[in-house]
Amino acid sequence: MKRKLCGRLGALSLAFVMAASFCPQTLAASKQSAQATGFENNNTSLNMTQVARYDSGMTNADGGVMEIVDYNYKNGYAYAVNGQKGVLTAISMKKISSNKSLVSLSGRDINVRELVEEDNFAYGDMTSVAVSPDGKTLAVAIQAEGYADNGRAAIFTCNSNGSLTLLRIVETGVQPDMITFTPDGKKILTANEGEPREGYGDGTVDPAGSVTVIKTKGYSAVTTGFGAYDSEGARSDLVNKNIVLKKDTAPSVDLEPEYIACNNKTAYVTLQEANAVAVLDLSANKFKNIFSTGFEDYSKVAVDIDKKDEEYKPQTYDSLRGIRMPDAVSLVNIKGRDYLLTANEGDSREWGEYLNEDERNFGKNKTSPTGAITADNSGLKGKVVFFDAEDYDGLDEGCDYLFGGRSFTMFKVTKNGLKECFDSGNDFEAKTAAYLPEYFNCSNDDLTIDDRSGKKGPEAETVTSGKIKGRTYAFVTLERIGGVMAYDITNPADVSYINYINSRDFSSDVAVDDSPEGLKFVPAGKSPSGEALLLAACEVGGTVAVYDLVRK
Repeated sequence: MKRKLCGRLGALSLAFVMAASFCPQTLAASKQSAQATGFENNNTSLNMTQVARYDSGMTNADGGVMEIVDYNYKNGYAYAVNGQKGVLTAISMKKISSNKSLVSLSGRDINVRELVEEDNFAYGDMTSVAVSPDGKTLAVAIQAEGYADNGRAAIFTCNSNGSLTLLRIVETGVQPDMITFTPDGKKILTANEGEPREGYGDGTVDPAGSVTVIKTKGYSAVTTGFGAYDSEGARSDLVNKNIVLKKDTAPSVDLEPEYIACNNKTAYVTLQEANAVAVLDLSANKFKNIFSTGFEDYSKVAVDIDKKDEEYKPQTYDSLRGIRMPDAVSLVNIKGRDYLLTANEGDSREWGEYLNEDERNFGKNKTSPTGAITADNSGLKGKVVFFDAEDYDGLDEGCDYLFGGRSFTMFKVTKNGLKECFDSGNDFEAKTAAYLPEYFNCSNDDLTIDDRSGKKGPEAETVTSGKIKGRTYAFVTLERIGGVMAYDITNPADVSYINYINSRDFSSDVAVDDSPEGLKFVPAGKSPSGEALLLAACEVGGTVAVYDLVRK
C-alpha cells in the first residue's frame, strides 16, 4: 500500500502530529521550499536546522546524481560529484548566514573529463572528491572505462573563484572508489575496489583490490594489495577471524576496499563485502592486519523483517544475524585514543550471472536458509532477502544471515584489534518509525511503507564526526528513508542518541534531499555562518542539503 503526502491530508496530519510531539517544526520538507528541523530540536543538546540547499535540477531513482561532497574553507566553495552528468559541481557557500532562513545555493559544473583524459587513459567515471586540509588543492578519483584497468587520481589547484587548475594526474589501482588526504596533507589515498563487474568464471577478470598512496610532494605513488593473504595459512587465519570470503577465491582479488579513514601514520580501510576493516601502515605501505567488524545478533536485538504488515513490529530470531558490512568509516580521537565509527550498510554481489542473495517468500511456506525460521513459528509474510552463505567461508553454518546491520558501531582501536564499545542496535528503525510512521522503512525510490524491511532496512550509508563546543558527535546518513542521525560520542562508554533530521520531500517517490550518500562536517571556525554545518550529498534527489548544528 503506497502512502504519500500529496493528496493525503490524513497522512500529513499523522506524521506532523508525531513530529510535533517532539518539537514544533515543519515536517521534513514536505514542500521543496520548507525548512526542516531536527525532530528533537529544543529537547536535546544539539539543534539541527536546514539552512541551505543546492539543487542540480536532476533526480534519478537509480542514484548517482549528487554523490560525494567536500568543502574548501579557503575559497568558500563546496565541491560535489555529479555522477549522472559526469561533472564536479562547485557550489558557493558564501550566502549562508546564521539567520537560519533557507538559502538556495548556486553552483557551476566543472568538466573534469575534458581536463584529465589522455591518449593512454579512457575516462570512465568520477567517484569521489577530497579537499586538502590547507584548502590549496583538490583531488578526485576517476575510474577507467575498462573495468579491469587502472584508474587515476586527478589533483588540482583550487582558485578563489571556485575554479580548478590541473596540477597532476597519477595512476592508481583498479576502480578507485574513494579518495582522501591524510590530516597533514602530505599524502593522498585511494580505495581501489576492484569489483568483478562481468561476473566470475572463464573469460572474466576479478581485479585485485588495493589502496594507492600518493605523496603530495613529487606525486610518487605506491599501490598496495592483499597478496600477502593468499597463502593457505593466511587465508585460513582470516576465515577463523570471521572475515567473510568467497570460497575457492584468493583474498587478493576477493577483498574490495570501499572507504578510508586515516591519521598521518595509519589508514583504516573498510572491506565491505568481507565484513572487515584492513589496517594499512602508511610508512611501510603494508597492511598490518585485517579485523572483522562483527555481526548484529538478532536473537538479542529486535528487527523488523516483515514487509507485509505495514507497521514497525520488531521481533527477535534465535538463528538470525546481520553481517554488518560497513560502507563508510570515520576515525576520531577522544582523549588521546583512536576510535572507528562504521556505517553498517550491507552489500550484495550481483555481477554477470552471479548473485549472492537468497530470497525466501514466507507467504509461500518457505523457510529461512537453515530452516530455523518458518512462516508458522515467526508469523512472517512476504519476501526476506538472506545472504547466500553456502558460497562463503567465515560464517556459522547454524545461523541465518541478513545483509547489513541497520546500525552504526563504535570501536576502540587497540594493539590487538578493534574492541566494540557501542552499537546503535535497532535505534534507526525505532526512531524513524516514531517520527515518520507512514514512511517506515520506505525506499529512496518508493514511498511504500515497509518496502525495505525484508532487505536492508534504512541502510546506514555514511558516517562522519565533529566537535561542537567541546562535545564530539557522530552523524550517520540513512540511504533509504533519508535523513541524518546524530549521537553524542564524547564519552565512548556512554554514547547517547541526540537528534534526527530529514529534509526529504515526501510528496513524491523521488524528490529533493532523497538518499543522502556523501557527508561533510564543517567546524564552526571554518564555516561561512560561524556555526558548525553538515553537508549531505543526496544521490537520488540530486541535491546537497546544508544543516546548521547548534549546541545549546
